[in-house]
Amino acid sequence: MKSISRSWHPLRFPGGLSFGAALLGIALLALPHAALADEYPDRPIHLLVPFVAGGPADIIGRLYATFLGELSGQSIVVENPAGASGVIGMEKAMRAKPDGYTLVLGSTTTMAGLNQIFMKNVPYDYDRDFTTIGLIANAPHVLAVRSSLPAKSFSEFVALVKGAPGKYTFSSAGPGTIVQMGGEIVKRYAGLDILHVPFKGGAPATMAVIAGTVDMTINDLTTLDTYIRKGDLRALAVANPTRLERLPDVPTFAELGLPKIVSSTWWGIAVPKGVPPEIGAELRAMHDKIIHDRDFIARLKSMSVEPLDLTPERTSAFIRSEGEKWKLVAASAHLPAQ
Repeated sequence: MKSISRSWHPLRFPGGLSFGAALLGIALLALPHAALADEYPDRPIHLLVPFVAGGPADIIGRLYATFLGELSGQSIVVENPAGASGVIGMEKAMRAKPDGYTLVLGSTTTMAGLNQIFMKNVPYDYDRDFTTIGLIANAPHVLAVRSSLPAKSFSEFVALVKGAPGKYTFSSAGPGTIVQMGGEIVKRYAGLDILHVPFKGGAPATMAVIAGTVDMTINDLTTLDTYIRKGDLRALAVANPTRLERLPDVPTFAELGLPKIVSSTWWGIAVPKGVPPEIGAELRAMHDKIIHDRDFIARLKSMSVEPLDLTPERTSAFIRSEGEKWKLVAASAHLPAQ
């Protein structure tokens, strides 16, 4: 009897798809997200810093990018879509594909709702449109006056201002910035009638005080430290719960009987809402390693910045409390939206 030769032919589905290919497709669809995340990251990651190049946010963002690049094994491309107090960059980040390859460096202004307080029709909502990976650093504010001002202490400054309401001035980096809010919180809780003079950035705001055209500013030490040490500015108080290592002789507002005057510039990392949980977990794991790295911490401290290490639960509570605090201060000062 003649044997029948059997040659195997793959079963074909409509459109020419083989049975084997179909099974492979089904397997890939069923593959857990965790397995797909095993390959993350497999290409460069973009970090959006929505502030000008060369400023404190940019310096901290690029430092973070250096450490993230080493951990991830990928290039970290830093971009500066600056403008509108960070709104331009935040909108760009919001519209990016939520795949873990676009991160954004947020700040007090962009994460705690200051933009929504002071600007109309802001295109993003932080809670709705972003997921926080973690906070990075905190730069407590210092109240500094021009060196020619007679006041040698905060109590003398208060007496000077209260003796001539509306005469004295404070500078800021612009309307609605955290630097203005630092001045406003001092006005609120110290009961001062002092005029706000906005500038386009922290540097010109500081130079105006040094030149003597403005009397006071309140900003972080990344901007003020050099001038305080040179004697161009006189530090009178620290808007932090504890004294600063670099200014051990300058009292906190709490020590001066004003514990509600707490103000700082802080930064964190976020991604567009919708990033797969497994990739978010990978980013958080790398973030955790970065903020606990001794070299990273030392680099922050060299810039007069403190690491900000909070659990995810405390991070959410911190951002929420900051937003509530600044809303209250803005409302009490009757600050209008621009």
